[in-house]
Amino acid sequence: MHRRSFLKHAGVAASLPLLTAFPFDAPAQRPPGRRTVLIDADTANEVDDLYAIVRALLEPDFDVRGLASAQWNHRLSPPNTVQESQRINDDLLRLMQRTDIPAPLGAEMIMGKPWGGTEPSDSPAAHLMIRLARALPASQKLTILCLGAVTNLASALALAPDIVPNITVYALGGRYYADRNVWDKDEFNVRNDLNAMNYLFNLDGLELHLMPINVLFGFTFQLQSTLDQLAGHGPVADYLAARWLSNGPDTDERVFWDLALVEAVARPALATERQVQTPPENKPRTIWVYTQVQADAMRTDWWKVAKAGLPAAGR
Repeated sequence: MHRRSFLKHAGVAASLPLLTAFPFDAPAQRPPGRRTVLIDADTANEVDDLYAIVRALLEPDFDVRGLASAQWNHRLSPPNTVQESQRINDDLLRLMQRTDIPAPLGAEMIMGKPWGGTEPSDSPAAHLMIRLARALPASQKLTILCLGAVTNLASALALAPDIVPNITVYALGGRYYADRNVWDKDEFNVRNDLNAMNYLFNLDGLELHLMPINVLFGFTFQLQSTLDQLAGHGPVADYLAARWLSNGPDTDERVFWDLALVEAVARPALATERQVQTPPENKPRTIWVYTQVQADAMRTDWWKVAKAGLPAAGR
């Protein structure tokens, strides 16, 4: 379906206002052995966050216990980035009939001060992370998927250092060149809260898995192909299509950074990790870094899961 006729067909406004609920087949029960997950997302910043959130909600091995809104506060951003992300998070949970999942508001301001510091930027999102991490039995860890700046997570850890052994972090940000063992922090998510990212790098005992953006340039989606494949798959698919058409409608190809991170966690065989040292300016310790992803297989997996899990029109 052509991009200009999709919104008319879907009946979804390009401005993406708050929507009423539509039917969605939520899992009837939670199978044992699922990974307890909280998603922290700067959802209103771009397009791929929405696809990543939907992919995580459709993953049967994920028990999603929270969807937090993250800031993307910079000179070109709107004045209330967290509120914008919160609005879309609420829309997605309503559309997928997953309003049982808490959706706490994150912090609008960075951790510390513009010149540095580790003072937490308190928020309901940080406190949900703390509560969930403390509530799990000792044999389990809370998996936190950070799709934007890591403000909420770093603040939660600063407020409650006791939860460090209770969480596993997967974050998207920075660049790492494995062939040269070279780090580059000059990247959008990191720049939006360098204090918070440095806090994670420096935190002893934190299990950190980082997805650098330079391994994802091949994980692209085409607008027209995406619209064609979403057509007829119900209101959630319509909302995903409308988001692209309202956020960069003239962009025919995009890298789906955040979706790649969720795919890597859901399907570990589709990505390669290795243990490396933190950047030289940070405390020396070992973390995990992704060095390669299978882009074609990830795209195939997304469409397989989405088409099977999203409700068809009229259901």
